[in-house]
Amino acid sequence: MIYILVIIHVLVAIGLVISILLQSGRGGGLAAGLGGSFGASAVFGGRGAGDFLAKVTAGLGIAFVVLTILINTITSRSAARPTSIIQQEAGKTMPAESPSGMPPATPPFEGE
Repeated sequence: MIYILVIIHVLVAIGLVISILLQSGRGGGLAAGLGGSFGASAVFGGRGAGDFLAKVTAGLGIAFVVLTILINTITSRSAARPTSIIQQEAGKTMPAESPSGMPPATPPFEGE
């Protein structure tokens, strides 16, 4: 299930980037560079393209945030137990004495 959500998340991210690039800003956006009046404005009308792209961008942005929180929630529940060897070893308790009966070595004191 997590793989499906990640694939959807990537597709939403790509769609979000494309919808942001197609919007016309001060410089005209990518839509103006790809054909001007022949591009998106011919399909949606003069002002309709801007409104449509703004709504698509908002919808994709909300979907991106929701998917991010959902994926994080799912993966954090499965990551409750240690998965690496280092984490597993850190969870074990150290023995009180070494097997040879000698006390564990202490590092030398480096005073001033």
